[in-house]
Amino acid sequence: MTPSVTSPPSPATREALTSFDILGVIFEACLALDFSVEWQSDVWQKMALGAVCRCWRLVLESLPALWSHIILVPRMPQYYIDKVFRLAKAAPKRLSIELLRDSELDTTFLSSVAALLVAKAESVTHLSVHYYSYFAWNTFIDYISAVNSQPNLSSLQRLSATLNQPDTELSHPFPGLTPSLEHLHLDGLNPSSFMIGPNIVTLVLMRWDLVDNPIDSFVFAATLLDCLDQVTNLETLVIDINEPLIAHSIHLVVLPHLNNLTFVCHTSSPHACGTLISQIRVPQAQALTLCLTSLRNMQHFLSMNETLISCVTSLRLVGHISAYIEYTGGQAKLLSSLMGTKLHSLNLFDVTGLFGYNRQRRVFVQTQFLEIIAHTLAIPTVLHLVVPPLLSPPYPDLHPTLIRSLFEPASIPGRTQHVVEEHALCLDSGSYHSKCSRRWSWDHHGLHWTKEASTLPPPDYVSFPESIWFD
Repeated sequence: MTPSVTSPPSPATREALTSFDILGVIFEACLALDFSVEWQSDVWQKMALGAVCRCWRLVLESLPALWSHIILVPRMPQYYIDKVFRLAKAAPKRLSIELLRDSELDTTFLSSVAALLVAKAESVTHLSVHYYSYFAWNTFIDYISAVNSQPNLSSLQRLSATLNQPDTELSHPFPGLTPSLEHLHLDGLNPSSFMIGPNIVTLVLMRWDLVDNPIDSFVFAATLLDCLDQVTNLETLVIDINEPLIAHSIHLVVLPHLNNLTFVCHTSSPHACGTLISQIRVPQAQALTLCLTSLRNMQHFLSMNETLISCVTSLRLVGHISAYIEYTGGQAKLLSSLMGTKLHSLNLFDVTGLFGYNRQRRVFVQTQFLEIIAHTLAIPTVLHLVVPPLLSPPYPDLHPTLIRSLFEPASIPGRTQHVVEEHALCLDSGSYHSKCSRRWSWDHHGLHWTKEASTLPPPDYVSFPESIWFD
């Protein structure tokens, strides 16, 4: 006989509930630990758990949270898509969608997924869309709009749209109401009112090419600035843009809460680089990342953004080092105009161009890079410097004279300076590790080194895409 709702549970019922809860926690930890971005692997993991016994399958299919991270790719079985959404019920959902349009099957998939997204819109908290062409993206957006021109994505907090290969078509803006959106990553999509929101704190705008048509680029830039003017709570902004050769002065935008700014321009031809960013005032900016292609363009950027450079306390340089150095008396130095009066942290980990392997000294740097380090440490405000590994193999005790030759001449009594060698104590410099960096410090007690966790951030949504650093 089934006990009533008001009657106390029997010992057997309490034991069953306890086992149910414990299994649920174990399953959640297991699936989170071995999460796969491939839908087949995701299916196999759940099937393997459900195949153990009837009890395990019952627990697995009774917990909506275990089905709430949903991967959708073209030509996957429709019955599985329907099953996943049925088991996820009203749980907050993280959707990862891949868009193709190479066949009729892909078109059917786009239509089906668009309908599901509209139907479950209010329960979607994270949406990641990877599209292979504007044609596929526009088709997907058209299907969404056909179902509902303004789907209510009231719970959506993070949206990422990434493009596999840019082309010349114009993209359709993403429809929908997103009052809770906080983090937005747009790759190759035109600015629109969708970028506007009172809660947006992170905005990443990738792969914009304004060089080919200066007239259209003026409209593009004006639209972008109009949108930014209404994102008043923005804290992090990444702009990857190829600016036109002809600069236009439009209007100023103030972002009062922005403290992290990244500007990337891959245009190698001389132009007024930094024109667009010069229209943005960031009174609270603390961290600036730059990726430019030539010294001349760097100088253009500096001439139009002196106020910004003078305010930042942390600077990260990306790309070929030749864009950031000058030669004085035959020695390589960082551009003096880069060294703002408040700068205390400089990151050179992602620069390339002056590195070689010296077999005799077992170092991965050339003399010019050592000169740059010494010059940087001589700047009174700089207290923290991040560089690639200086020694290889990582036997620091065998090379103290090299380190002392760099650090001790720049040491100033009464201040402590640190140089962090990222990934100096590991072999794989392309990954995030803990305690694989070596930190050299010196103060009135002298020079010493310690292991420490990497100063580079772990992979996360707001971390900047690797294509910015390594293209």
